[in-house]
Amino acid sequence: MKKRLFLLFIAGFLLLGGCGTAEPAEQAEQPPTNADLADIGREQTTFDIQTQREFDVSPGEHGYVGAALIEHMNDHLPNRLAFSDRELEAAEWIVDTLLAMGFSGDQVEVQTFHYETSTSSWWGGASWMIDWFEESGYYDEVEFTGYSQNVILTLPGRSEQTIIMGAHYDGMANEGVSDNASGTVLLLENAYRMRDVDHYYTLQYVFFGAEEVGLVGSFYFADNMTSEEADNLILMINADVIMDGPDLIYAIGYIEALPEWPMEILWGGEVDVSQNPLSENVKEIAGRLNAERATALISKPHALTLPSDQLAFLSFGVPVMVFYGTHPVTYPETFIGDVLHTPDDNLDFIMENHPGRVERALYEFGLFLETITMSENIQ
Repeated sequence: MKKRLFLLFIAGFLLLGGCGTAEPAEQAEQPPTNADLADIGREQTTFDIQTQREFDVSPGEHGYVGAALIEHMNDHLPNRLAFSDRELEAAEWIVDTLLAMGFSGDQVEVQTFHYETSTSSWWGGASWMIDWFEESGYYDEVEFTGYSQNVILTLPGRSEQTIIMGAHYDGMANEGVSDNASGTVLLLENAYRMRDVDHYYTLQYVFFGAEEVGLVGSFYFADNMTSEEADNLILMINADVIMDGPDLIYAIGYIEALPEWPMEILWGGEVDVSQNPLSENVKEIAGRLNAERATALISKPHALTLPSDQLAFLSFGVPVMVFYGTHPVTYPETFIGDVLHTPDDNLDFIMENHPGRVERALYEFGLFLETITMSENIQ
């Protein structure tokens, strides 16, 4: 990794407050939130793309950058458990990668939060899931720090209206390729391709921590949005488990009123999904790509209630969107995966048993995401 003076300071500070098991971390002082990275030095200004595996993708194609990045996450960043040193290492790598891509330190923020921090997450606090992780032995090979972090990249556009793109980078006790290195590298590649492109909307990429323990990072981010940021939000896109099956699904829409007990809508439960001109235009984009670029993007609006980070943004009353991969499902089913939360969620297993799945997911979702982010006033 390149020099990362500020992050190394945060890493050392957090680890001093952590411990090897899920005991409460010290809270005498808390690292700053929205940390300014402008003073981080780096030795490299070009982004080096190398792979050891044979990916069926050519330079310049959607998925070329993502394939190299997902290989790195598989080989060097497994066991990215929430509130652990391994999750922090992944966050540092995301920041280093953004800086190596040519983004400046003042475009990148790190938003830290403690595992006991209160959020509006439907699951409540993270402690109950952390206890289960500890009982299951997940923390035996990592160090529990007590803190997690969201990494945020902002690319201003000609409009202050904002599209937020999210993907969680934490995982389970495995390589976590589909869940969710896949979404992480999809966003990184899109950011790289959009870096020097004139675009209409302000684009905000948020790499969420602590998703696997109750969507803590995404709800913390949403809870701390200012009223101005909320007013400018027009669409939230979440990419999660995009390689768990051959069907490439997108769900888009909004819910006019959440039920008093919102958990009841999970997994495609009884819910009315509304559409507006923006969401209808996005669906038209998917249809055009399917017709002109031979993609096979499948719309399932009710699947926007899958338990992932887009749920934190339902209350804003704007369309939210989900990208995911699944085996064929029939309503009311929304998801049938084959590697999720198993030891098989690694690159070698997926490439050997499902040839082309990695490249196809990165290509089709990458093309779709770029077409949306390049759009001129799709409302």
